[in-house]
Amino acid sequence: MKMELILIAESGILEQQAILLCESIRKFGGRYGEADIKVLQPRGEKSIGQRGRVRFQALGAQVVEMSIVSPCPEYGTSYRVFACGQYEPTSQADCLVFMDSDTVLLSEPDFELLEADVAGRPVDVKGMCTSGDDDAMDSYWRDLCHVCGVNYDLIPHVTTTVERARIKASYNGGLTIVRNRTGLFAKTADFFRRSMLANLVPWPDRNSTFPTGHGMVTAEGGRLWGSAQACLSLAISALKLSVRVLPPSQNFPLHFYRDLLPEIENGAIPLISHVHYHHVFRSNPHDNPILAGQPGFPVGSIEWLSERAAEFA
Repeated sequence: MKMELILIAESGILEQQAILLCESIRKFGGRYGEADIKVLQPRGEKSIGQRGRVRFQALGAQVVEMSIVSPCPEYGTSYRVFACGQYEPTSQADCLVFMDSDTVLLSEPDFELLEADVAGRPVDVKGMCTSGDDDAMDSYWRDLCHVCGVNYDLIPHVTTTVERARIKASYNGGLTIVRNRTGLFAKTADFFRRSMLANLVPWPDRNSTFPTGHGMVTAEGGRLWGSAQACLSLAISALKLSVRVLPPSQNFPLHFYRDLLPEIENGAIPLISHVHYHHVFRSNPHDNPILAGQPGFPVGSIEWLSERAAEFA
């Protein structure tokens, strides 16, 4: 099966993170270490610098120029949604693996679909998801289903990775593995555009900012936080795709390390090979569980990452 790894990069922190991710793929990717890598650049006005282009070329990663126009530019994730939706039908690969730029490999990851059409890890916490009829967020999900023509009752349930809450299926956008030709990314983009036209907003009253892997999210962007993941989940249901639920060792939420430490220590979470570090690499190094030598991470990658992560401080 021919596999293609895709990620997003633009000038600034995303470019820096994407280079680190590509380096880690080549160094620690194991059987995926020589896979084709496509670096999607959604906006020409945020073009990757010349030094970045040279580095991507040296790593065998091809930059794909795009001109994405988002109906909600303040929500940076929207560019990912539309870029993946536009790129998907052009790929000749059998399988696409999308990874957020603020992720890194520490050892060979588990990118197996097995018999499923899609693989992903459930969201960290409930957040804007719904647990059912009495949930405050349930009306958003029912309205989204109505706009997208999806039967709400057919959306399966999953358990959130950190809180262990039972919710209608929603998967963290940091890692999505899918058989090509399913049209999943294109369908997600279609659903997201429909939600914007219908003015569906999961957090209408949010007025605060918060940190993410690519920087601070504005209040405007925060009001839409989680909506792209909701559209991905509805697209999976609409296309009747089967899902393999990945273990937390893949797309591991580093900012929730302390919450998951008991499961790491008792072996419920296997050795962590793919980390979603969010803003942690820009924090005090002593607050980074990997660099602090905490359990759960492959020892062989720590020295390399210590040198590279220093550039993010």
